[in-house]
Amino acid sequence: MVSDDSKKSINKLFLHDKPFMLLKVINDSSSPVYAASISKKIDCSYAYIVRLIKVMHNKGIVEFEGNSHKKIINLTPKGKKILKLLSEID
Repeated sequence: MVSDDSKKSINKLFLHDKPFMLLKVINDSSSPVYAASISKKIDCSYAYIVRLIKVMHNKGIVEFEGNSHKKIINLTPKGKKILKLLSEID
């Protein structure tokens, strides 16, 4: 069961459009996705995207592959489930 604090934290994360757009960009891309390419596609600063990705990684929503300089970002099964639920709302 998910704790109340965790629910509040996840809800706070998705009260804005950019986190949803970030998930969509990762999911819909046919090529590897990097923080820099996400920031360009959704018109956000690179620093904001990196912070958002770190939060999502800590919550098990995204995962990384690659080296420390250039990380490919993928959705976890949890991230895919969240995107599906948010897409149904939209």
